[in-house]
Amino acid sequence: MRRWIIPVVIGLLALAAAGSWGYNQRLANRNLENFLNNKYQRAFFDMSAQVQNIEVLLSKSMVAADPRLDTSLLMDVRQQAAFAQSNLGQLPLNDALAGRTAKFLTQVGDYADSLSKQVGKGGSIDAKHWETLNSLYQQSMELNRELQGMQYKVAQNNFYFGELVRQVRNNLQENPDNLARSDFQALDQRMQRYPTLIYDGPFSEHLERTEPKNLSDLAEISAADAQNKALSFIDRQQGVDYQAAVTGSAEGRIPAYRVEVSPAGDGDSDRFVMDISKKGGKLVWMINARPVASKTLDINSARQKALDYLKNHGFEEMKSTYFLIHENSATFNFAALQDGVVLYPDLIKVTVALDNGEITGAETSGYLMSHRRRDLPAAGISREQARNVLNTRLQAQGGNLVLIPVGAEEEKLAYEFQGSLGEDNYLVYVNAVDGREENVLKLIETPGGTLTM
Repeated sequence: MRRWIIPVVIGLLALAAAGSWGYNQRLANRNLENFLNNKYQRAFFDMSAQVQNIEVLLSKSMVAADPRLDTSLLMDVRQQAAFAQSNLGQLPLNDALAGRTAKFLTQVGDYADSLSKQVGKGGSIDAKHWETLNSLYQQSMELNRELQGMQYKVAQNNFYFGELVRQVRNNLQENPDNLARSDFQALDQRMQRYPTLIYDGPFSEHLERTEPKNLSDLAEISAADAQNKALSFIDRQQGVDYQAAVTGSAEGRIPAYRVEVSPAGDGDSDRFVMDISKKGGKLVWMINARPVASKTLDINSARQKALDYLKNHGFEEMKSTYFLIHENSATFNFAALQDGVVLYPDLIKVTVALDNGEITGAETSGYLMSHRRRDLPAAGISREQARNVLNTRLQAQGGNLVLIPVGAEEEKLAYEFQGSLGEDNYLVYVNAVDGREENVLKLIETPGGTLTM
């Protein structure tokens, strides 16, 4: 009897070892698949963002009139195309699936490079080049739409790129029902409709300031002072007592105390978190992440609530520029005013809950970093002279004086024009002193409001 026990035990151990080995192999394969899936998703989403940037930059280059600005925009197109090519190359797609998309990215990057060099040497974007840019823009729009649709499917299906991983593991065996393959095939077929371009030659808000100018002459405050300051910045509900506590500190561009404010006796209900600057006790940012119920306020009433909040806290001359609605809250951008000139570097954001008008968020870092009394230059050209600088294809209006950031420290007085080209809308800034075109921003209309790119 005993002589049978040893073989049985050995057999069971061998079976257990085999099972353990098999389990470890499956676990290792699953971990590898998850790693590759995450890698491919990151490359895909990065590529999608870069194609969106290409679309925006191409549209700006069609509107810009200053050769210096056009050169800068075209160089950015080349860079974004190179990044998109790199990310496309990281996806497990053969030439049949990604060939035409890769070819388009090569074309747009090389064309932008060639044209930027031509413009930089004194050339111009004539009618022929403009038509070529328009063709590239139309292609980039279609490519962007396709990628946006694929992004939605990726978000809805975690195994989207897992299917591509399994294709690689199975030597890319044919699977006509594969979602990912069919989408990339459809994308490539769409891109095939556009001809190859023939031409001569081979194929991001301003930088952060180093010092908060609005705080430079102010004294340091204590932690107790920060708590009192924090209590003054919240939008108090009637009949509610609040308590504040310093919970830490922030040592970034604007050193600050981290403060939490909540109703007395209930630390989790309607709780505010904010940073109070160590110099001067100014509000840097504040948020109350409470759920917001159904909307009862219209956008104009909410904007007035935000303006009243700013006035009550010492921000007197501010102009509302743009807003965005998200989850029953409206976030407004305000810029400071000086002698009627809008100071775009001096920005403040205020969030209003649309259920009861409570101020649930604010962010003042742009204002704290930039705001002071400027010695504004006199305009060297008139509004009409500035309008004549614009691209003749642009249907433009407006022309108010604004101050815009250029680079890390420089600011320039400019005329701001709103314009349209086809169905696209833009903001164009012409230097009010020397008449040079300084910048072009594309306006993106969303269900929640207007964004700029």
